[in-house]
Amino acid sequence: MTQRLRPGIAEPVFLMFSRRQVETGDIDEPLEFLRGLTADPRAALDCCGRISLMVDGYNDDPREIFEIAEVRTFLKGIDAQWPYWFFFLSQADDSIKLLESCLCDTIEVIPGVASIDLDQMERALARHFGAMNRLCEALNVPEEKIEEMSEGIVSLIQNASVERIDGDDYQ
Repeated sequence: MTQRLRPGIAEPVFLMFSRRQVETGDIDEPLEFLRGLTADPRAALDCCGRISLMVDGYNDDPREIFEIAEVRTFLKGIDAQWPYWFFFLSQADDSIKLLESCLCDTIEVIPGVASIDLDQMERALARHFGAMNRLCEALNVPEEKIEEMSEGIVSLIQNASVERIDGDDYQ
């Protein structure tokens, strides 16, 4: 029996932002690439669920990516002009969590555990799901596929969440 891997695992497409791009705020090149995907139905369908976000040049920085103001500003700049992330981002890695933690106010409460502003997260999710649904409609993506993508994203977010523990003083 041959197991078929999701395209995001078997054939990922890496969208890497360099430290230079981030620090200069140069979003033109990534926006050109991303807009090209949404302008070409075949390219859009080929890259559905396959893009892995990477930010290069901060490996020696002790901060989490979401704690780096320049990265947050950079991703917010792209997101303001291109909201179709959920259609394209891989669900096989941390790309969605990376994006959302950078777009929303996020703090690390203890090592490995972050707290995200829930109101901002709700708005970001609504915006990204809305954009995904509009793109799916334009591309005539079957309803079952849309449900599968949506359920996967919701599952990722839920699995990344922890319940508030009574007695903890984090917000």
